[in-house]
Formats: sequence, structure tokens, C-alpha cells
Amino acid sequence: MAAEAAPSLQRLPSSAGPGAPDNLSYILRIGRALLFGFIRSLFQQLAGDHPQRALVEQLSREDMLMARENVPDSAQVTSLREFMLHLWQELSNNPEISSMVQCVIGNNPLKVLAEVSETMFASGINWGRIVVFFYFAYRVIAQSSSSCFQSVLDWAMAFLRDHLAAWIQQQGGWVAMLNYTISPMGRGRLENTLSSTD
Repeated sequence: MAAEAAPSLQRLPSSAGPGAPDNLSYILRIGRALLFGFIRSLFQQLAGDHPQRALVEQLSREDMLMARENVPDSAQVTSLREFMLHLWQELSNNPEISSMVQCVIGNNPLKVLAEVSETMFASGINWGRIVVFFYFAYRVIAQSSSSCFQSVLDWAMAFLRDHLAAWIQQQGGWVAMLNYTISPMGRGRLENTLSSTD
């Protein structure tokens, strides 16, 4: 798959209005807030004085202003982001994920993100894989020049829209993630950790 484009998503009809959790537009607004908040949180926790951190902070301030207008339930976004960070803590010691991260170093950031995303979602979608996808967006940004920053975010949002949003809608929206658990057996191997399509 080319890193610049992704096939268009077949839009599923929503049974609810524009602010409903399973409306595609709402899913994308929440998804944007979650992606940016997740990346910002990881920069705050892990990146210290990283040069990209200032860009993330600036983007986060702008995005928070926009989010107040477009995402009515900021408490829900905060709760979901915290849950995603908790899931990431459970997955972060996975040696296969650590190995996949090494492919980012010194390579074209969008190409790497596209290849990892395509491989990771080839056998299905689940909440654990979405968390790892958000983490890879963070890693690509952290290991790229500032000129790639916006391109990576735009690409990640396009992938979310084109490949993940319909699945999230079918689950009942982002709030369904709160029911996701990682089996103790699955913490050691990527295929076990991320294989469930629940």
C-alpha cells in the first residue's frame, strides 16, 4: 500500500444523529482527539526535552480549542485516553512490538507507518491493535524530523478514517473499547496479544 493514500471507506449508515457515539463523523472527531491526546501523553511521559515535544504541545493547544467545539464529551475522551494508556502499559513490554519499533529508525516515516499498519491489521481489527497503531504514530513522529510531523498525523487520521472507523462504528463507537481486556497469556506474544477481534 502506498503511504500517501488509502482506499476509501465504505460509509456505513448510522442509526443515530450527528453527536451519537456510533456516528462516523463523531467517531472521527473522538479519534482525532484520542490520537493527539495519546501522542501528547506519551511525549510528556517518555520524551522529556525531545524537539518534537514543542510541536506536539502547540498542536495539542490548538486541537483542544477545536475539540471544545467539535467533541462535546471531553470527559469521555479523557476516560478513553487514560484507558488506552493503561492498555499500552500492558502491551509495552511485548518484545515483538519493541522489535517492530526498530524498523522505524532511519526509514521513510510514512512508509514505515503504512507497512506496520497494513501488517498489523491484515488479519483483523481489535482495540489492542488500535492502541499499538496510535503508539506507532507516536514513535514515527518521535523519530522523524519536524517537517514530517503534520504528514504523519494526517496519514494516521486518513488510515483511521479509511480502515478503522467502520469497525469502530460496528462495535458501537469508541466507548466499546472500555470492555476490551488483554488475556494474561497474550501479554508475551504479539500474535496472542493482538489476535482477538473482540
